[in-house]
Amino acid sequence: MDDKKPGASTTTPPPPTFTPPPASTPDSAVPIKNPLISRRRFLQGAVAASVVLAAASVGASGQILGPLIPSSSTSEEIIDWTTLDNRYKDVKGKPGEFQPINYSEFFYYPYDSSVSPYYKNVIARLPDPIVNPNPAYSSDPILKHVVAFNVTCVHLRCLVNPGYAGNPGSGEFRLQCPCHGSQYRLTDGVPVAGPAYDLGLNPLPEVQLSVDANGKISAVGTLIGEPGIGRTQ
Repeated sequence: MDDKKPGASTTTPPPPTFTPPPASTPDSAVPIKNPLISRRRFLQGAVAASVVLAAASVGASGQILGPLIPSSSTSEEIIDWTTLDNRYKDVKGKPGEFQPINYSEFFYYPYDSSVSPYYKNVIARLPDPIVNPNPAYSSDPILKHVVAFNVTCVHLRCLVNPGYAGNPGSGEFRLQCPCHGSQYRLTDGVPVAGPAYDLGLNPLPEVQLSVDANGKISAVGTLIGEPGIGRTQ
């Protein structure tokens, strides 16, 4: 028997009614904040920064600063006389080895190689009985036997090397350019062959020398002449 409890209902309850939220209005939108800096103010700041940078690039003398090149050296020890002279004595009388490259020393002055390769120089012991024709060294027992030149060829700026032309015993010891064949006398750096001679170009720049009481030879002062240009005095 299907007995039903009094008051019980078999009617299905209606589904819940969904009410959409009210549409937002423009007045309810979150306000947009103003930018932190206006375009006009940004441009003003950029102009001001440019002025500051331009002022910073001007030196105390009011001139625009150039590249940051180190200060040039005023002196630099190259080699001691005993070492250079012993190199000469070791090959003297040996035709295959009696070349200035074997009793020379390369060095940079007054700037190092980080500034330019064209500040490379060479000091050479002159073969006997040749002496330095520079009157400044004629009375010095050491410096009259050596010469020092910048090795930048004045033709097209290759770097020259000590050598000789013809018979080593002839005394024609020269600084020779491996690129185009220019040759300079080892004694004074004057061009004697190749394009530098044919074009009547300048002698190689000369390095001024000094020697102390211990026989240490140093480069001093400034180059006489300009690398790649030569000397005009």
